[in-house]
Amino acid sequence: MEKYISIKSQQYFAFNIWSIQSAKAVIDAAAQEKQNVILQTSMKAFAMLDKEELAAYVKSYGRKKNIRVFLHLDHCRKLEYIRQAAECGWDSVMIDASDRTIEENIQITNKVTEMVKKRGILVEAEVGQICGQEDGVLSVATGLARIEDIQKFLANTEPDMFAAAVGTVHGLYRKTPKIHHDMISRIAQISNIPFVVHGGTGLTDDMLLQLLAHRNVKKINISTDVKLAYRRGIEICMYTDKMDREGFNPLEIEQSVHDSIRDMAAGKMRLTGRTDISGDNTGIEYGDEKHSKHSV
Repeated sequence: MEKYISIKSQQYFAFNIWSIQSAKAVIDAAAQEKQNVILQTSMKAFAMLDKEELAAYVKSYGRKKNIRVFLHLDHCRKLEYIRQAAECGWDSVMIDASDRTIEENIQITNKVTEMVKKRGILVEAEVGQICGQEDGVLSVATGLARIEDIQKFLANTEPDMFAAAVGTVHGLYRKTPKIHHDMISRIAQISNIPFVVHGGTGLTDDMLLQLLAHRNVKKINISTDVKLAYRRGIEICMYTDKMDREGFNPLEIEQSVHDSIRDMAAGKMRLTGRTDISGDNTGIEYGDEKHSKHSV
């Protein structure tokens, strides 16, 4: 049995899902592109899911498709949900204490790390609130993370993945975002912990490729685009009269939604093959027994 999956020389898009059907569509995209994949659940989705059933399906279907599929709990502010995720088969969790003072953020992050590391669960943390709305969690903070806060945080914690407010936002962009690439580069100088970009929806391929060009960027989160792809799948059926009462076939609707999500996810994944990060020693390792500070 393979103990560790190293992605030290790879970069990932991580897709938010909310059901077995949405998970299947993203896994099919990953299998099509011959890539491992990270599936994420928001707090709201996690609370509603049959957790053991989803985790079992994800692992089983991933094996069937000959890829590894990892489950991540995104933007979690409830320690009880983190405990449940660790017990139900999630591979990693994000503790989001970015709305607290930097001292409280450090304390809470260390508490979570201590709580889950013995299970081999990996921890993502965040400094500076990333603006926008993510499944009902609204952040009205503006501006960037302070580099001195990032330095203090990373000097006193041991997360496996790290996110910071660098100009991206959750949800849909109202105008072209100003992404502070200089801050991402500065963070890479401070620490070799893999950097996570939140707010990948709405960024052009060129913007995403610019982010992927940073050697410390290992994970870019995609949430709203998955929901929009779901909506697009339904719209296609409406435009082609498949929603008419007469002859209505739910299988056709579900297939259209599946294909729309799959095609969107596959398009993102193909971008990771357009950057050269060979020789990079910053990465993520998912394992079932242990992990180090600089492996996720």
